[in-house]
Amino acid sequence: MAKGYAHRIGKFTGLEQPATLNLGTFQAPEFSATRLTGSFGEVGTPVRLEMSDAYLVCLERNGLPSCPYWIDGRPHHMFPRATGQFLLLDLNQEHSSLSTGYTDCLSFYIPRNALQKFQEEHGLRPAGMLKTAGGVALDDRTIYSLGECLLPAIQQPAVANRLFVDHIGIALMTHLSSSYGVYDGQLRMARGSLAPWQVRRAKEMLMANLNGNIGLEELSQGCGLSRSHFARAFKVATGATPIQWLAQQRIGLAQEYLRFSTLSLETISERCGFADPSHFTRAFFRTVGETPGRWRRYFREAPPR
Repeated sequence: MAKGYAHRIGKFTGLEQPATLNLGTFQAPEFSATRLTGSFGEVGTPVRLEMSDAYLVCLERNGLPSCPYWIDGRPHHMFPRATGQFLLLDLNQEHSSLSTGYTDCLSFYIPRNALQKFQEEHGLRPAGMLKTAGGVALDDRTIYSLGECLLPAIQQPAVANRLFVDHIGIALMTHLSSSYGVYDGQLRMARGSLAPWQVRRAKEMLMANLNGNIGLEELSQGCGLSRSHFARAFKVATGATPIQWLAQQRIGLAQEYLRFSTLSLETISERCGFADPSHFTRAFFRTVGETPGRWRRYFREAPPR
């Protein structure tokens, strides 16, 4: 099954003869690994992944811009993907996009039954499914490192060290099961709170938009939840609504700048996402009880301890 999918990976490009894309494939018992390199072009290449009862890990070795993206025909926002980030896709859903730019992607095709069999054989807690994030790229140094370790085997499968590759494959399957597996307990928890990876992803997205130029729709999609569920669960997990949490981070970051830099109040307000210095001053006073200027002078004039 995995081998057959790897041989049909050309459909990933949406082109019958993808002249600008190069493929390299390595086949293991539990998964197949494919490296896709080349250009989708400036106009964009239609992409549609073939549906299957499996998961696909797409590790980006070269950043890609944002692009139109659909899951089961419904539009989703595809954020730009940085080098080292990966997508975890459930191929029981139909994924399609209009992709642009130069790609260097490592893809790992993992049939669901192979993952379940692996968990049973290695005494792992059986996961009902892997938690995907609606096409949102994730940061995971373990996935990135394992992908880079497998790169030589993908480039030269005939001379790959089989034992080494098997160990990398075990590590990959174990990490996916333990870090992204969804268990009965997690499903119950999700009704009231967020899983650790969802909290981390939501905070990353908020910190990347300190000016608040991000909505609940984008945040909830990034965590694979409905908007209303996400809003309630975020407050349970953090004790604050997303906008309250972001306001706290702005003030905390501003305090760091005030204490340890000589930046002007105008520059600090801009870097911390405030609309202007007066907005910064009002928000800081409401939270701290002092204006930014007086607070800075206090710490500069206070005798060292």
